Amino acid sequence: MPFHTIAILSGDRQKTIPNRSESEVLSEIVLPFIANGVITAKWGQKVQSYQVLELRIYETKTPWNKKSGTVIADIIKGKKNLYGRFAAKAESLLSTKKPKVFVITPIQGEKHGDQDQQRIFKEYDQRFEAVEQVISEAGAVAIRIDKEHALEDLVGRIKKEIRSAQFVVADLTDERPSCYFEAGYAEALGKKVIYIASKQSVAKPGTKTVIHFDIHMNMNYFTNHEELKEKLSSAIEKNRESLFEEG
Repeated sequence: MPFHTIAILSGDRQKTIPNRSESEVLSEIVLPFIANGVITAKWGQKVQSYQVLELRIYETKTPWNKKSGTVIADIIKGKKNLYGRFAAKAESLLSTKKPKVFVITPIQGEKHGDQDQQRIFKEYDQRFEAVEQVISEAGAVAIRIDKEHALEDLVGRIKKEIRSAQFVVADLTDERPSCYFEAGYAEALGKKVIYIASKQSVAKPGTKTVIHFDIHMNMNYFTNHEELKEKLSSAIEKNRESLFEEG
């Protein structure tokens, strides 16, 4: 029987993902949501990713036919939300999978802003991909929180991900207060933190990166993505035993 998922987004928006099998809902929707709060699916003619606040999952005897004129709210009316069942399975699977590494990164730039904002957005996006690749090669999964959330939900989710992380990678480029807050929270919890930063500001090219407090002694500076990957990979390998020790 088909399952239909209602994804609740910020700003009182929602997206519907209808007519999926049980295994598809688990692997394509629930697992990514629990792992990082993001799901990727095809809406209309486009495949898009959204930060999701809540999932609701319903089962019906027959598939929903949009062309029939029936709205999906009518066919799921009175049905039980099965998210809890799927979440339990997903949590069980994730607990036996690779360790998570929380990546602290500045939330800078705009994907559809002016040229300079797009440049900044693209740089931090590509930078995360480089970090993600190194962490994957080390046998873990990179987790980043950088999408729209209500403030309370955002801070709460960040804290939750830091608490459950095996260790943390913190990019302190551009002196973002939020990044220092998150790094300080991780340190207070006793989490191992690998610090990285580009030698120059992303927001203000040509300006030297300034690192506050005494953590500059443990900073891994880089000038490009290849050097970032080399420095991060080296830092992980040199400290692998302590980074991956069981808590």
